[in-house]
Amino acid sequence: MPEASAPPKNPTDEHREKYFSFQIKGWTNFDPMAKTLARVAEGIEHGGGFLTLVEVLEVKEDLASIADEEVRECFANILAAKRLVKNVHELPKELLEELRSALKSEVDVPKKPPTLASISPTADESGSRGKHWP
Repeated sequence: MPEASAPPKNPTDEHREKYFSFQIKGWTNFDPMAKTLARVAEGIEHGGGFLTLVEVLEVKEDLASIADEEVRECFANILAAKRLVKNVHELPKELLEELRSALKSEVDVPKKPPTLASISPTADESGSRGKHWP
């Protein structure tokens, strides 16, 4: 019986991952507004709070299905970077040097400010505020 071989991977297959839009609600005994998401998670892990809800709002079967252009572009950039890292040895030398130069000077380029995440106040959360999540 002949062995089944895996079909060759189509370059667009990586765009067919599932993508999840979600929201998280929780409580902390510290003000999370001045902290990064990583610091908030660390505080919660150390007993400074807990999550009350993690809700998946939407699931998309592929990158093209995401309606938010900015989100779609960010995921596309991440996929392109992963592809580049995986195949960096195949780049022409001049392009590789350009990439190295760009990565070195990236520190000098101001980053695009994060989008403000909106939080809708409810009856028991009238003091809710939006947050920039880095």
